[in-house]
Amino acid sequence: MDDQQITIARNYLVGSRGRLVLDAMPYRGAAQVLTVDEADPRIPVYVGDSASGGTALATGTATSIGRVSTAAGTDQKLASVMELASAAGFATGVVSSTSITDATPAAFVAHIDQRYCQGPSSMELVDKTHPQYSTNCSKDYKSRGGRGSVAEQIAESGLDLILGGGLRDFDQPVEQGSGTTVLDLARQNGFSIIRNRSDLASIRGQDRTIGLFSDGIMPVKLRGSGGAIAEFVQREDGRVLWPEPFACEDNPEFADVPTLAEMTGAALRRLDGPRGFVLMVESASIDDQAHYWRTCGHIGEVGQLDEALALALDYAATHPETLILVTADHGHAAQLIPETSELAPQEHASPGRFARIRTPEGGIMGVNYSTNDSPDWEEHSGVQVPVYAAGPGVRALPPFMHQVDVFGIMLKHLGLGTGTAGTH
Repeated sequence: MDDQQITIARNYLVGSRGRLVLDAMPYRGAAQVLTVDEADPRIPVYVGDSASGGTALATGTATSIGRVSTAAGTDQKLASVMELASAAGFATGVVSSTSITDATPAAFVAHIDQRYCQGPSSMELVDKTHPQYSTNCSKDYKSRGGRGSVAEQIAESGLDLILGGGLRDFDQPVEQGSGTTVLDLARQNGFSIIRNRSDLASIRGQDRTIGLFSDGIMPVKLRGSGGAIAEFVQREDGRVLWPEPFACEDNPEFADVPTLAEMTGAALRRLDGPRGFVLMVESASIDDQAHYWRTCGHIGEVGQLDEALALALDYAATHPETLILVTADHGHAAQLIPETSELAPQEHASPGRFARIRTPEGGIMGVNYSTNDSPDWEEHSGVQVPVYAAGPGVRALPPFMHQVDVFGIMLKHLGLGTGTAGTH
């Protein structure tokens, strides 16, 4: 998420003169995203992924693309804020609208050198079409003394609560031919497993709970009318043929799963107590929907983030010691540009995919995706990401920071460190 996604969502959800909950946060700054080269960590990589970004936030260390809370080059395990907080007696929880084994939530819980080793069956895979999805985490098999897949590490973690999607990574044997599943491991470690919205209300104050509400990524809140997404601009006889405008509509699949706000509310109720707690909440499909040109999808997921933030701010109003930070692991492809270009009479228009979104306030919003011309997906951008904050000490935060500094801010607030910068 970056300023483009926020502005696009604001225009659609509350209008160009409206304000999101985000906009009322008392602190607003920016963070430089930091990613490094795997072969030589002294060399920067200027566009990262969710694994390297999540690791920077969770551990205060810049790492290479694909790594989950492990160091570039050395594979050293990097302690996360969740692990440090849990060891100090705080309750801990993670909420995400993607699979809880995906890169960002995994960075707060697990340690592995390849982000796609999410379940036991994903530890060794060959993908000839998309080699970057291939994995070889054989050294991390539990039978070889390793930590296991991300799902196995979550199952054996000290977290108090983790809610999201990803059932398919847990409902499989821990080793080939084994009768023990990852769900069994979780239950042996004291976790209760819940799978639907009604179960959220049943979570009690001392329960350790894993909620798995979909096989993988959870359904998003909005979609383009009739399933419309951004398309390549067409040209004919020297003319640009603009795609037809479309509005957003409710995604019918979304009705079957808990909202991000509902999961956040359940987590706040469960974790609240005299010990204090650390909770990470991710509206994951801002990223996923932008990858696949689904403008209404990422608009709705910024809306979900805003709804969850409203709950957190309500909680903080009666618990003034609460620090709330809102940021992102990296920027993305969507750009807000004119919905018809002044250059179009010369047959010039976006070379990428383009959507014309009809907004509730009567305008048409042009959203462009052009990081590549692949039929597969858009790529990330390397832009700085916003940092919003509310709570004790936020007015003393610098207006600009590096992504790893967010980790130091959390530790300082928890009394677990000095709040100095992480490892650049």
